Amino acid sequence: MFNKKSRLQTIEHDVNKLIPNDYMNKLMDEYSDLLNDYQYIDNIIDFSLLPLRGAIRYINKYDKKIRYGGLLIKIFQKNNDWIGIIKKCDDTKIYVSFNSNYIFYCKNKFNNNLSMFITDVENNKYEIV
Repeated sequence: MFNKKSRLQTIEHDVNKLIPNDYMNKLMDEYSDLLNDYQYIDNIIDFSLLPLRGAIRYINKYDKKIRYGGLLIKIFQKNNDWIGIIKKCDDTKIYVSFNSNYIFYCKNKFNNNLSMFITDVENNKYEIV
């Protein structure tokens, strides 16, 4: 059976492998001061294996604006997409799609506001809704 979404994702993946990553380099240069300590996560395997409790920032693929994340508390797969749940200091949760964003990760770099969530994450307080 033909799955149009899956086929389009395969085509996008193949094209991205053939085209030099100049576009991504331009975005990283534009936001270099905000992404200084962050590592670009360029594939689903690396994203799905990210350790929890790291800081996430991401650039939306559609509007090209950077968004500041928070503490990564959960990663799961849903409908052929990987989703990361991040917790902000104001206690809100944000669902970040790998397919819709360029993901940047900083391992174990917390500011004081995020450190209060570590115990809750380790106690598996956060579940997928």
